[in-house]
Amino acid sequence: MSNNKEKLSILEKCAYGLGDMACNLFWGLIVLSATFYTEYFGIAPAAAATMMFIVRLFDISFDVIIGAVSDRKKTKYGRFRPWILYGVIPFCVIGFFAFFTPNFSEGGKIVYAYITYLLFMLMYSVVNVPYGSLMGVISEDPKERTEVSAYRNVFAQIGCLVVYGTLFISVRALQDNYGLEGSTAFSWIVGIYAVVVLISLLCTFFFTRERVEPVKAEKSDLKQDIKELLSNRSWIILTIAGIMTLVFIFCHNGLTTYYAKYYVADMAVHESGIITSIDSIIPEGKKDKVAVYNLSNGVSDTTNSAKVIYKDGNKLATERSFQALNANGEYESIMKVRGEETAPAVGDKVSYFTYEVSGSFLGFELTWEILSTILLSISSLITIIGTLIIQAVVPFFGKKWTWIGCFVLASVTSILFLFVPKESLGMIIILQTLFTLFIGPASYIMWSMYADVADEAEVKTGNRATGLIFSSATMAQKLGNTLANSIPIWVLGGIGFIANDLNMTGEIKDTILSVFALFPLIGSVIAVIALLFYRLDEEQIAENSKKLAEMKKNSNN
Repeated sequence: MSNNKEKLSILEKCAYGLGDMACNLFWGLIVLSATFYTEYFGIAPAAAATMMFIVRLFDISFDVIIGAVSDRKKTKYGRFRPWILYGVIPFCVIGFFAFFTPNFSEGGKIVYAYITYLLFMLMYSVVNVPYGSLMGVISEDPKERTEVSAYRNVFAQIGCLVVYGTLFISVRALQDNYGLEGSTAFSWIVGIYAVVVLISLLCTFFFTRERVEPVKAEKSDLKQDIKELLSNRSWIILTIAGIMTLVFIFCHNGLTTYYAKYYVADMAVHESGIITSIDSIIPEGKKDKVAVYNLSNGVSDTTNSAKVIYKDGNKLATERSFQALNANGEYESIMKVRGEETAPAVGDKVSYFTYEVSGSFLGFELTWEILSTILLSISSLITIIGTLIIQAVVPFFGKKWTWIGCFVLASVTSILFLFVPKESLGMIIILQTLFTLFIGPASYIMWSMYADVADEAEVKTGNRATGLIFSSATMAQKLGNTLANSIPIWVLGGIGFIANDLNMTGEIKDTILSVFALFPLIGSVIAVIALLFYRLDEEQIAENSKKLAEMKKNSNN
């Protein structure tokens, strides 16, 4: 490997970007994992939030281990690229099974979720930590690394765009056209994503190179590296800001489906009946028995798939809700009346319903799936545009102040969601566009700043702990997503939120709106305060680059 500042080819920059596109195909699923577990897999919100929180706390420490080991293990392929090559296949296989939906009991589902989600997050670390570290050694030139970071952010948003733009509408299409359950359709789509992830990460391995070697060939011990890292003021501040940035973004994105489905849309019940008897059959081609609910209206619900109705000549898959009589003699969610694992019984009520969105956009009526797809797709598409624009802004204001400006503008936009009527779909989409335009480029700024911190650390200590420093970036990403996924869902569970509850109160709907609009501001405020204390400016970055070049020149003499 040569220590030089050669200009990287477009092919190599794109190949590096493809790696984050691949990771973000899975990361987009991680952002939406709360929706998957509560809406498709059927786990209670509190149980899902607790599972994700516990798994992530364990997984975060694993990032540091991968970063430290990759720093010390050099092969013919380099220090970081081999992890991509050897980790990609198990990463994809486990990624698929993490979003597979076996027909277990509530307890079995929770155990399955703990095991598969933990393995998935561990494999994400095995691949993504070295992948992120690769940017720190792909070039010695800070400008080249900044460009690579821009490519990375653009391709990352393409990955998210694919997930946000295809997931829910593809699941709905499979339900409507093939009668699949939503959970089964979800797994099919994830399988397709996994194939794309495999191909893309292999391209990253084969078409990128590692060029930067540490000034000192020998490595200090891990304890010394961690001690130096914890005394690095710039790293501490950047890590805090990074965690809070991702709380801000992921809380907003993760709650978008809840906002569209439970606040903007309204339930429309198309058919209901009382269970008069329950039989069981073994469907053709299956081994396990399924329940047959015979209803008072003459309907026999004999399959696990969604009930298909016809509306305006179009097939439409409904969702199904079981209700039981409470102490007041009123029907409400069976989970509220009898608990999470109680099976429907004779005398319970079965309702088939859809979610309908009031108003229209550009003359078109929208479903909640399409609205969610539009809002989430805008997040990725506008982030790409914002990343291209922000590259012209950073030279004038610097990375730090540009980042702070992004937070302020995006926070104001988030608050405005509180004042928009749910029928004003056009205004909702405009606010989402502005929110993303303002905060989307923050990740591009953050990743390039981690490379700057790695340079500063090497200048001060003589050790280049690239893997350790970038593992902290991945750690921040996961911790930010953990807080964003878990805490809002705990809040919703605490106020009595139950997925697909026909008796959902206006108070719960208003809380969903408030959490969607206001909870992300916690991340914004903390991040801005942290960044005000960040001292590594553009002049110091350029000076560090010169010092490193001189140090390496002297070490070779």
